[in-house]
Amino acid sequence: MSKENLVLKLKLEGTDSSIAELNGQSRICNWLYNHLLQKCHELKSEFIHSGSPEASKTLYTKRGLRNALPKLKQEHPFLKVVHSSPLKNTALRLSDAIQVHQKSRKGKRKGKQVGWPKFRAWKQNWFSLFYDEPEKGFKIQDQTLVLSLGIGEDRKRRSITLNLPEAFLLKNKIVRNLRIISELGQYYAIFTIQKELPVRKSISKIIALDPNHKNLAYGVDTNGAAIEIASPKWLKNYDKRLDELKSKRDSCNKKSKKLPVTDAKGIPTGKEFYLPSKNWAKYDHALKKALRKRREQTKTFMFTSAHQLFKNYDCVGIGDYTPNGEGITTPMRRAMNNRSLNRRWKNTLAWVARKSGKTFIEFDEKGTTRTCHHCLHVVEQGIPVTLREWQCPQCQTEHIRDENAAINGLKKVLRDLPQKNEGKHPSIVSGSDLAFVKERWAWCVLPSGVFIHSRGQNGEVIRNTRKLNRGHDSPRSKADHLVMYDHV
Repeated sequence: MSKENLVLKLKLEGTDSSIAELNGQSRICNWLYNHLLQKCHELKSEFIHSGSPEASKTLYTKRGLRNALPKLKQEHPFLKVVHSSPLKNTALRLSDAIQVHQKSRKGKRKGKQVGWPKFRAWKQNWFSLFYDEPEKGFKIQDQTLVLSLGIGEDRKRRSITLNLPEAFLLKNKIVRNLRIISELGQYYAIFTIQKELPVRKSISKIIALDPNHKNLAYGVDTNGAAIEIASPKWLKNYDKRLDELKSKRDSCNKKSKKLPVTDAKGIPTGKEFYLPSKNWAKYDHALKKALRKRREQTKTFMFTSAHQLFKNYDCVGIGDYTPNGEGITTPMRRAMNNRSLNRRWKNTLAWVARKSGKTFIEFDEKGTTRTCHHCLHVVEQGIPVTLREWQCPQCQTEHIRDENAAINGLKKVLRDLPQKNEGKHPSIVSGSDLAFVKERWAWCVLPSGVFIHSRGQNGEVIRNTRKLNRGHDSPRSKADHLVMYDHV
């Protein structure tokens, strides 16, 4: 049985003194990062001018900066008040950033070119504390998290205790490591836990999904049911709200007051920085809060829909289409690229399939829209995007655009399964037409609850079958319900 690492994010609570202590640990790690980065600038200049192998070893090897920590602790005793794990991982974090820059500069890394690491401002980004070894530097006791700190002036090891209300979720779990982060004034403990994945289950029920922009996806299964999953409409409201906040923030004066930069002991370093104005800081905080809320709700939406699909089906196939900047107008391009959950949702489906023992397939959907699933006639010029229903010029069969593409996708999934050695699976009726789809369902997510509609033969809503409210265990229909979300 294979094993997989899962991430569990739990909220932390503490007293003013414990939070202040935690902030102090983060500040010191942030100082160490900037201090090491300044040293890296000097080593880089030395290596360029003299070719010093010692400078190259410290700068470009994985553990070069980490090996410099014992000497730094002697020069700066205040570093000893932080546990060795966060300090060590601060140095490793900078080394990783430098190696990524080197690979990007030499063309050994895909994607956009990554620049040289930059100095960090602690007030802008709270420096996370990473404990990379199991139960070394941290301990979970009942509903509390005990963090080991460094050695104080009395040469005794100190610790702080933080409340962990949801600690019961870690019961009987193997914790691999811990990272402490802060987001908008809230503190979280991110645990990496190890879980054994279940054995792959046999396949008896399959659905093929055609990803879209008009909806999240349209699927047809082997039992003759068609399901349209509505896209999260609230993303558009978020975009409007984010644009408004960005406009208000950028209209404020960012550079308000010039202040000197001081070291850990409060001694000026000769450098200066600008403190943002109160209005700029206010709108920037509101913007970050809205971005975080958007991210969390989007993540919940994707995982909820994925779990419901794999609760109903043993195999989920989805087309390989992803947006790549197309679109007639600027608003259309933005909607297709920024609000599309296509690729992220596929990654979510693949992960949920692995941890549930189900099967996920991404098939080549080329030609699925313009190919008649009844007679296999291919419309050479393609089907216009605005045409949601069309008639096959050869067999005169009436098609719902997305449904026809999903049926063709289902045929491809059934064709590809034997090649992937996925075991036994049902077969689709050869040359099936619209009669193959026996029922149509629409999944719609609204702020007041989840509505499941039954659709008519041509896709129109004919009756409201059920409304599922938050917190109620209503009986499930043939199409499992999703979760609901609030507007911005």
